[in-house]
Parts: sequence; C-alpha cells; structure tokens
Amino acid sequence: MGIFFSILSPAIYGINNFIDKLILEKYKISPIVITVYSGLSGFLAGLFVLFFSGFYTADYKSIAIILASGFLGNIYLIPYFKALSREETSRVVPLFQLVPIFVLILSFFLLGEKLNTKQYIGCIVIICSSFFLSLQKSDMRIFKLRPAFWHMLLSSFLFAFSIVLYKFGVQKIPFWGTLPYEGFGMALGALSILLYRNNGKIFLNETKKFPKKIFAWMSINEGVFVLSRYTAYFALSLVAASIVNVLGGIQSFFVLVYGVILSLWFPHIIKEIITKQTVGIKLASVIGIFIGLSLIF
Repeated sequence: MGIFFSILSPAIYGINNFIDKLILEKYKISPIVITVYSGLSGFLAGLFVLFFSGFYTADYKSIAIILASGFLGNIYLIPYFKALSREETSRVVPLFQLVPIFVLILSFFLLGEKLNTKQYIGCIVIICSSFFLSLQKSDMRIFKLRPAFWHMLLSSFLFAFSIVLYKFGVQKIPFWGTLPYEGFGMALGALSILLYRNNGKIFLNETKKFPKKIFAWMSINEGVFVLSRYTAYFALSLVAASIVNVLGGIQSFFVLVYGVILSLWFPHIIKEIITKQTVGIKLASVIGIFIGLSLIF
C-alpha cells in the first residue's frame, strides 16, 4: 500500500504544475503571495484534521520535529520562486531531481535507512531518467553555477530535510496526529515570510486587487497540493523515506502524460512543443523509470 500512495502522490501533484503555470503566467501573482497562501492553506487543512482527530499528545521533541518539517515545507518555496524569476521554467524544474539525492543521503545518516545494492542502482536510474524526462529540451546548461542553480540547490535541500524530519516524527506520532502539527509548522513559515521586511504590505496590497476567479484557482490549486502532500505523508508512514521520494521523481512522467492530453484536447490551455529529439529522450527516460522500478521491487 505504501508503494501505491508513493506513486499516487506525484500523480496528483503533477496537476499542480499546470495550475501553477496558469496562475504564475496568466495572472502574474507574486511568489510571496503564493507561498503565504500555501502556508495558510496547510494551516487550515491541519485545523480540519484536528477537528475530527483531536490533538495527539506527544513529547516536545517529536512535536518540534513535525513543526520544523511543516515550516521547511513552506519556506523551501522562496528560493524556488527566486530561481524561477531568474531562469526559464524548463531550466529550473528539472533541478528538483536533486531532492531524492538529498533524501537518500539524509535518510541514511539521520534515519539509518539502508537499501540493498540493486535498490540503490534502481534509485539512481529513476533519478537520472526523471531528470531527463523533465527537461523541455536537451540543454545541460542548467548545471551552470549561476544564482538560479544555487537557489534550487537550497530549495531542494530544504524540501528534502522537511521530508526526512517528517519521517522521523511519524515514527513517534501516528499519521493523523502529525497533520495538525505539520499545518501549524506551515503557518509559522507563512507568518515568518509576512513579517520579513515589507512582505506583509505586499501581500495585503496584492490580494485586495484579486478577482474571485483568482481565489477560486488558488483554492483549487492548494486543495490539490494538500491532497498530494498528505498522500506522500501517508506513504512515509508506511515505507522508507528514500523509496517514497525517489518514486516521487516519476511526477515528470505524469506531467508528460497530462501535457500530451492537454495539448491534444485543450490546446488553448497548454501546447507542448515536441521535436523528434525530445520525443526520443522522453521515451528513453520512461523506459529507464520502469527499469529502475523493477530493480527496486
């Protein structure tokens, strides 16, 4: 069951990519607003769970770890959006494949998770295949040591650290008991962003001008994001963090499938530009992903 939810999470999260693209490009919303909105949505989701499950009493250390996981789960978006503001999306998103690498390393040292040799090879194959699958074009200049690369390195590390912290916490607190604390952590992240310099003023001024349509899209987007995050957390409560996160890399496969569907039936929303070279790379990457899966399992 843990493997199923590990694959379901990126399938759901892939929908977010296209809604994010719509919100950022069509409505020109500030990254600060989106990040704060994400934190507030996580907080509300946590309150919703709390209403039905109640507070789970745990030791302060475990609670602090889950809070830190939620905090970092919101803060990592800031360097990500900074990278997007400096580079093309096609050069930024593939660098998220650094996350599974960090998770593999952190989970080994902090959680003591150890895979066999064949599974590590499978993880490497999936990470590399997912990276090439997420490339819009064959351009390795994304690894050039420019500011956007360092922003993505920081973003990937913070996100990976939040995942490993959550895995540590969910070993001490039941799954449903972690979600309110994680939501409060996200709220702390949003609050820290609002209190930094004049971000609070920017947030208020921009949201006052939003038409109802934008709030509707953002609410749908955050609802999907919360669902994908909770699905991944449930998978983390069942199987190793390294496996869950490596399987999260196949999100690129789902994004490819969704992109083709949208291009064929809804070209006014998105139109994928596919050349023979990119088709060959994507097909080889998909094959590589399934080879990696066979090695892991």
